[in-house]
Parts: sequence; C-alpha cells; structure tokens
Amino acid sequence: MMFVCFIIFVYVRLKFDVQVTWLNEGIQTLDVATTLPNRGKLSIIKSITLEQLQLLFTDSTAYDPMTSSNATTAAFTLPFNFPIDIVSLEQNITVGYDGQSFAELVIPNAPCTTDVQARIIHLTFSNIPFAVFGDQHTTFQNFIAATTTGGTQTLALSGAANTAASTAVGVLSLTDIEFAVSSSLEGLQGLTSKSVTVSGLDVNHGYSSYLLIKIDTSLYNPR
Repeated sequence: MMFVCFIIFVYVRLKFDVQVTWLNEGIQTLDVATTLPNRGKLSIIKSITLEQLQLLFTDSTAYDPMTSSNATTAAFTLPFNFPIDIVSLEQNITVGYDGQSFAELVIPNAPCTTDVQARIIHLTFSNIPFAVFGDQHTTFQNFIAATTTGGTQTLALSGAANTAASTAVGVLSLTDIEFAVSSSLEGLQGLTSKSVTVSGLDVNHGYSSYLLIKIDTSLYNPR
C-alpha cells in the first residue's frame, strides 16, 4: 500500500514539474476585464510652493516677462497606497492676485523628480512667458508693487496638469489633473528688512567737475 502511494506521488510530482508551454502562451495573451470604482472628481494637487521665482523685464516685455524657477514643489495625494514616481510634468497655470485672475503660465512637458514617500514633486522651469491678460495690467502692477515693497503675498494658482508616472506596472499617463490652490511668495520688503552694508569705498579718480567713487554694497533679499 505504501509502495503504491509512493508511485502515485512521484507520478503527480513529475506531471507538475513538466512545463506546460501552451498554458504559458495563453497567459501571455490573457485579457482580464476589470472595473475600478469611480471615486468622482479627486483633489490630487494639494499645494504648490514657489520657493524661488525670477521675472526678467525688458521694454518690450513689460507685461510678458520671462519667468524661471529653480525650486518649485507640488504636494499631491492619491486614493491608493502603492508607490508612484512622477517623472515628467506639463502644466497650464492661471495666476490670480487680490481676487483677480491676471496672468497665465504655460509650462511645457519637462522631467521632474519626486519624493515618492512624501509625495512631493520637485520641478524647475526657465524662460516661460508670464503672460498678463490684456485687461489685467493694473492687477499685475499692484502685484509687482506689493512684492517689491511689501512682505509675504498670496497667489491663487489654478489650472490643469498632465503627468507621466512610473509605477510597478509601467509608465502611466495621467491627464487633465485639475487643481486650485493658494501659494505664498515672500516679498522684497523694499530691501529694507536689513540695513544696506557698504564696504570697500575707493575714490577712484578725480575729474574737473566730479569724483569717481567705487563702493561694494550688500543688499539683503528676504526670500
């Protein structure tokens, strides 16, 4: 009896050890229909922080200055817990101030990095037109004046983003992610938050009507 059981066990073990090639081929082309529950409209982008922002003005671009940032972050959340790495980001941002939408930033698709655990995207952009709307020049002027002479200013940022997300099942495209958040921007405070430091004064040259004096000056940027 024990001998018969041993023979049966060996036979079953051999049968399972044999590779079933037709089954492997079938699994490679298996199409499983599944349904994900509709969670409705999700608030994915929780905040956008402009840690550094540069606007370059010329006579011809007074209301369309080139804008760059080497330190902008976006915090996001998703209704599932598996890791997701945002590897590129494209944004269309409408900028608001003092209750008025006054400009648009269209940032093309570009690589970015993600703190996967904290779910924070780190991105940079350069030479993007800060396109002020034709009927909102006064709002833009007020914004520039406030950030030059005042302290912290609040911007309303809204729009949509498209991303490429690296996941365990490959790279996924997430499109038309709408957002509407507030972001703070530190003002220059008239460059008076700390005293101006003057050093290295040099009476360089004397002329018949004036003196050429060269000095080194330090201005504090309260960013």
